[in-house]
Amino acid sequence: MQKEYSNLIIDIQKKSKIEVLKVRDLKYLQEDIYNVTTKNISFNTLRRFFGFLNATTPSVETLNTFALYLGYNSYSNYLKNGENYDDWYFQLKMLRLQLNENELEKNEVLQFNYALQNENNIIAVANYVCFLIEKNKTDSLIVFFTVFDYKKLKDNALTKFALLITFSFYKLATKVTLSIYKTLIPFESFRNSAPLRYIDYSHLNGYYIEVIKMINEFNANESDFLFTCLMEFYQKFYSNEDYREILIDLPKKTEQIYPVLVGRYYGYKILSEEKIDKLLENSIKNELKATQHHLFLIEIIPALVIKDEYDFLNLIIENYYEELFEVDRWSSKSTIANYLIGLASVNISKGNLKAAKNNLELIELEKIELAYTDYITLFYYLTKIKLYFYEKDINKVNENYSKLKELANKIGFYKFVIAAQKYIED
Repeated sequence: MQKEYSNLIIDIQKKSKIEVLKVRDLKYLQEDIYNVTTKNISFNTLRRFFGFLNATTPSVETLNTFALYLGYNSYSNYLKNGENYDDWYFQLKMLRLQLNENELEKNEVLQFNYALQNENNIIAVANYVCFLIEKNKTDSLIVFFTVFDYKKLKDNALTKFALLITFSFYKLATKVTLSIYKTLIPFESFRNSAPLRYIDYSHLNGYYIEVIKMINEFNANESDFLFTCLMEFYQKFYSNEDYREILIDLPKKTEQIYPVLVGRYYGYKILSEEKIDKLLENSIKNELKATQHHLFLIEIIPALVIKDEYDFLNLIIENYYEELFEVDRWSSKSTIANYLIGLASVNISKGNLKAAKNNLELIELEKIELAYTDYITLFYYLTKIKLYFYEKDINKVNENYSKLKELANKIGFYKFVIAAQKYIED
């Protein structure tokens, strides 16, 4: 029995992330199968299938339920397309598609959706979409994003997908890039798996701000509209342009908006005002009572750093230290770097320069998400400039100022140069 259905058993364990070693593991598997398919497979059936009882031939209904759990319409469909679930064979299939001169067909994208039950396959799918982008195959891209079921993917998989296809656009001329974006922006699956997923600070003064404006024409909800308005503000603020005409209101039902976006709104409020007041402080405190702190504060802490609002920054870090630095996500290096810069800034303001230096030494810039690398690096250089200024190490001040200025000029974030100039001796 186990030998005959060995591939199916392996795929079920891959999908569930449950290694069936003991009978009790089957209880968790039984529950997961029901949650995904709303179909119940009896405990004894599972015990027979996994070899804990004498084997009998499973019914067609049982095999179809297993196949449905794996994302296939039937067991025969699973057998026909079973190699999709194995990441190596699937990658080979995607490479063969690249050699095919024909346009992509809908049934092939449906197979991609099945294959993405194995999250490892997201890289192969993304690489194939990169190929279509770089070859400017817009008809095939339209077919792909018409059928692509992005909603079934987890955040980590979508973020990887967005990163890879975003970088494929960097290889194209800006005119071609914007032309492809204009074609694909009307598709919700593209908007939510690419430009709304990969926040491209490094190109906010280039093609990405034009993409933001395109999204505004198709925003389907308050969240998208809030995001595009905020990114237009951030572009103007960090580019040292006039932002006074941009007035943004937060939707009343913030519990329906992703915490990072709500935090980005409060970052906007901090940056747009001359000085943070008690009303704004209390609003942020109230939000902190009912949200995920490590996500909500991603944009608030940098805003407090560049506005030199150290008292409120210190209050936040003291109250939420453990939540901020115990983040268990593949992208945690970015958020932790962000919060280490905030902590270092507080220590500098208190005169604890040794502690601030230790904070900065813990930051691993090379491990930060690429979407945030330039942005966080600018804050990193700015904080080092402050540290060395108070240590009276003029050489290191000038060294970090040169790095900051070069990067700020590269991406057009001149606000950082202005913020750093107060620490530079004439």
